[in-house]
Amino acid sequence: MTMNHSSLKLLTASLAAAAASIAVAGAQTIAIQNARVYTMAGAATDPTGGGVNNADVIIRDGVIAGVGQDLPAPPGATVINAQGRVVTPGLFAPWSQIGLVEIGLDDEANDSSTEDDFALSAGLDATDAFNPSSTLIPINRAGGVTRAASAPEPGAKMFGGQGAIVDLSGAPGSINRAQALQSVAMGAAGAGYNGGTRLGAWASLRDALDEARAYAANPGSYLMRPREGGLSIIDLKALGPVARGAQPLVVYLNSATDIRALIKLKAQYGVNAIVLGGTEAHLVARELAAANIPVILNSFLNLPSQFENLAATQTNAARLAAAGVTIAFYDPPSGAHNLRLLPQLAGNAVANGLSYGAALAALTINPARIYGVADRYGSLEIGKAGDVVIWDGDPLEVSTRPIAVLIDGRITSLKNRQTMLRDRYKDLSRGDLPHAYRGAN
Repeated sequence: MTMNHSSLKLLTASLAAAAASIAVAGAQTIAIQNARVYTMAGAATDPTGGGVNNADVIIRDGVIAGVGQDLPAPPGATVINAQGRVVTPGLFAPWSQIGLVEIGLDDEANDSSTEDDFALSAGLDATDAFNPSSTLIPINRAGGVTRAASAPEPGAKMFGGQGAIVDLSGAPGSINRAQALQSVAMGAAGAGYNGGTRLGAWASLRDALDEARAYAANPGSYLMRPREGGLSIIDLKALGPVARGAQPLVVYLNSATDIRALIKLKAQYGVNAIVLGGTEAHLVARELAAANIPVILNSFLNLPSQFENLAATQTNAARLAAAGVTIAFYDPPSGAHNLRLLPQLAGNAVANGLSYGAALAALTINPARIYGVADRYGSLEIGKAGDVVIWDGDPLEVSTRPIAVLIDGRITSLKNRQTMLRDRYKDLSRGDLPHAYRGAN
């Protein structure tokens, strides 16, 4: 929808009044009316996304209480007239280091991975370093991202550590599920940790799972065994839930050969595997679907940057979705800084054959399904968290921006470091500017 300036001012004023009402009066019920609502309930199977015009969303005490047309606003509710604009669930970033890194080149401000020969790996826990006050959180929230998987990346060893599901409210209690996933580097990256070959990488992963099972079966007996090298006890404890299939294992790999090896590993060990990367996943799409292994991918890749990416194509997402594989998006260079650009990845995938509904699902409900939290997040359904975004246009267009972002039913601030810099320097006649910007004084 083309945005009219006067209507935008009215909607902005309505949102400001709503936020003030909630902050001052403690209003707990919000009615978003007259919107084009994409609930994401069944969106992956609806090519159009199932958007409903003139629809309403009722949020009570942070939870979706009603979705439909012609819903009356409950008594005392704060009413927001969306004026026909698009409303979706909040975006869910399926792989990130949000809250773990502030400045990538500053060691003090970067807890995204370990270096050198640090002894621990799988036992690392993102919740020990997650910073809800990171300046990158409001920037990405202003782009419509409300939830994310925040996880350390493999650094000194092949395992990265345990990640968490977090919200982008900036509140101290924004860790929603601790120890929600484990990560491991395989493929060419994993070979680098294990003698330079994939043979070593897969043998090491199987050995780690076997050792974790042995420790979990009888910790006392295991500790009495002579041990030389191998994973620490802390790492083995952390891998226990992975070895029994209770914790998702995010596996970074790209080639069809490695993906087939992962499918075989899942059949042998019952691990809850998730592919991260999957550049050649389209070559084994049916096998992935049969094994029920989802893929978190970068839809921009179309050049063979290395041997394991020879079959890179921007039709990857479309071909996987057509085969029945659950997909989501990530952008490797922007692990914390540009999660807000995920809709561009989705839009690019649509331009290369993915349906609009499948693209929206990949941004919202699919990541929640991948991590087993779809009963709470990812769609606008009664009983789920009130994560809602009102957009000023098509969410998959690069010029579109959120007008409002709600997390757990609360209207959040869209102010961030970038908007404050913009507002500070757009008028150089202001007296509070640094001396260099005040003219010839």
